[in-house]
Amino acid sequence: MKRAKMKRAGHKETGELRQDLVTGKWVVVAAGRAMRPRDFTSERSKPRAGPKWQEGCPFCQLDKYPQAADVLRLPDDPDEWQVHIFPNKYPAFLPKDDFRSWNTGPYRAVESVGYHEILATRWHNKVDALLTQQELALQLEALVLRYRDLRRRPSVNYIQIIKNHGKASGASLEHPHHQILTVPVLPSDVYDMLRGAEQYAEKHGQEPYGVMLDFEIKERERIVQENEQFVAFCPYASRVPFEVWVMPREHSPYFENSGPAEREALAEVLRDVLARLYVGLNDPPYNYFVHSAPCDETGFVCGAKEFPNHRWHIEILPRLNIWGGFEMGTGLEITSALPEESAAWLREQKLVNTIN
Repeated sequence: MKRAKMKRAGHKETGELRQDLVTGKWVVVAAGRAMRPRDFTSERSKPRAGPKWQEGCPFCQLDKYPQAADVLRLPDDPDEWQVHIFPNKYPAFLPKDDFRSWNTGPYRAVESVGYHEILATRWHNKVDALLTQQELALQLEALVLRYRDLRRRPSVNYIQIIKNHGKASGASLEHPHHQILTVPVLPSDVYDMLRGAEQYAEKHGQEPYGVMLDFEIKERERIVQENEQFVAFCPYASRVPFEVWVMPREHSPYFENSGPAEREALAEVLRDVLARLYVGLNDPPYNYFVHSAPCDETGFVCGAKEFPNHRWHIEILPRLNIWGGFEMGTGLEITSALPEESAAWLREQKLVNTIN
């Protein structure tokens, strides 16, 4: 591939193809479609805190719309609890530990087994951007505790924690909630991420996420927020406008190993970032997910054992663009915002009175 040296000013005129350090996947930063950060707020009204309790919401009216029995509740008090976890009433996977696998001609199939659970807040208006640090840390504690329990199940190879916020993100209910899903196989995108980390380390002799983090901290152009334990930044090869990653400074492959002090520090940075999105983009829809290492430590990914070159992190992707035929056909995402400008916009936001 031919390389051409460009000055920063030229980038805005010609656009760029940027490559992800770990997966090797390319992203198109389209100069011709470039938008300023304020352009993304024009179609949405200013956010307003909703009601604490809402008629007709199944997570508000548990007596009228009963859910399955809680598997975890924090605090563990029938009157003072703030978050609870329970099995999804309409699960994507069958909750069982034994499963079959078989071949049909050249094809392979595995029985669709796993666990699909919901973490819901007690109150309808407790969106993450409006939580206190302590309230968000409580949610993280619940997720960690449930993660530790599920990873021991024989049918669980990978656990995905996701948060869908807003209709455009795929959230079917407005009430704040996370989903916890387990699968007996390793998803292809996760495999690519793990394999890419091992290949980078083999080639360069360094853990890629540490290299990435050191560069972002040095450059500071894409940093959104940080504290002593975590750094939030818009990744160099952002797939969507205002994409933000939250990453621990210390290397660890496993989210579920986070202790109380780490969860408090994570809650501080994560709440700050979500509040900046809430204020700066008028409460945009977004997905965020936790990327932890697989539960199966058999070391089948590029010969790695215990995934020493993976670093767990959270990826936040606002849903401000819609994929077209080019993206679907090639897998090349086109973003209309420079990560550097997105990060600068988020840093500038004033967060007074965001907590209700």
